[in-house]
Amino acid sequence: MTSTTLYGLSVDSDVPMPSRPESVTVDGTVRLRRGADRSHTDEDPAGEIILRYASPERPWYTATRSDDGYRLRFHGTCDFVLTPDLEHVTLHAVEGADSGVARVLASGAQMAFQLYLRGHTVLHASAVQLEDDVVGFVGRSGMGKSTMAALLCAEGGALVTDDVLRVDPAGDDHLARLGATELRLRKGADTLTERFGADSPRRGRSADGRDLLAPGREPTDARPVGALVVPLPDRTCEELRVDRVRGGAAAFALMQFPRLLGWRDPRVTAQQFARVSALAASVPVFTARVPWGPPFRERLGTELVEALRAQGAELDQPSGKYAPA
Repeated sequence: MTSTTLYGLSVDSDVPMPSRPESVTVDGTVRLRRGADRSHTDEDPAGEIILRYASPERPWYTATRSDDGYRLRFHGTCDFVLTPDLEHVTLHAVEGADSGVARVLASGAQMAFQLYLRGHTVLHASAVQLEDDVVGFVGRSGMGKSTMAALLCAEGGALVTDDVLRVDPAGDDHLARLGATELRLRKGADTLTERFGADSPRRGRSADGRDLLAPGREPTDARPVGALVVPLPDRTCEELRVDRVRGGAAAFALMQFPRLLGWRDPRVTAQQFARVSALAASVPVFTARVPWGPPFRERLGTELVEALRAQGAELDQPSGKYAPA
C-alpha cells in the first residue's frame, strides 16, 4: 500500500505510486484500488464521451461520464473507474495486458485526468527546481522534456516532476507541485545517467521501454515557476538559441501541448484556456533551440539557465555539479 502526496492530492493506493514527502497543502484525496480484470474490447465505455484520442489505426483512450461517475479507458490496457466526487478509483486491467503499463498510467495519465476534472492548471511538462525557482519544460512526447530536466538535474537541480505538471496561482506567483520522482528517458538520452556518478541516482527500466533515472536531490513543494521553456531539439545546430515568446503567442505555445488530447468537455477546455492564459501572462515563456545529442555537451543546462536570465527570467543558478549525498 502506498500513501503519498502527488500533485497536491493525498493518494492512498494499492497500486505502486511515486513516494513524495507530505506536501505543504493538500486539497483533495484519491483512493486507488485494483479491481477485477476485464476482457479486451475496443468499444467505447457507456456514457457521454468527454475525452477521446485515436489514430487512424486504433483508439488510444476514451473517457465517459455518467450518473455513476467516470470511466477512463486505455484501449487494450486498462480502465479506471472514478466515482462522481473523483475520490475513489478502481483499476481494471485487461486480461493478459502488461500490468506495468497500467501502473505507469495510474501515476501519470490517470492523475492528469484527475487534475483536469478538478479544475487545476495542467501542463504536459517536466520541471526542475534550481534553489528557490522552478523551470518547466513543456512539449509533446519526444520533444526533449525529460532530457532537458535530466541535464539540469545533472548540474545541481532537483526533479519536481516528469511529464505532468500542476501549477497553482498564488498572488503574483505560480507554484509548481511535486509529482513523478523518476525521469523516463528515451534511447540516446539515457547516456546522461553517466553524469550522476556510479552509485546514484537509481536506475531501471519502465514498462513502456524507457530508462528510469531518479535524481537524488530532494525538491520542495509549491516553489514559484520562474520560466517555462518549449525545447526544440536540433541535431544540426551548434549553438543554443533562446527566444522569449510574448502575449497571446505565449499562451498558445503552452496550450498546444495538452497532457491529454481530445477533450470534448467544454467546461474543462474553458478552464484550461483561462488558467493557462493567466499563467502565460505571469510567467515568462521561451522557446529553446537546443544542440541535440548524444553526445550532449557539458554545462548545456547551465548555458540554458544563463540564456533564460539574459532574456528576462528571474532564476537562480544551478547549485553545481551533481554529487551523491
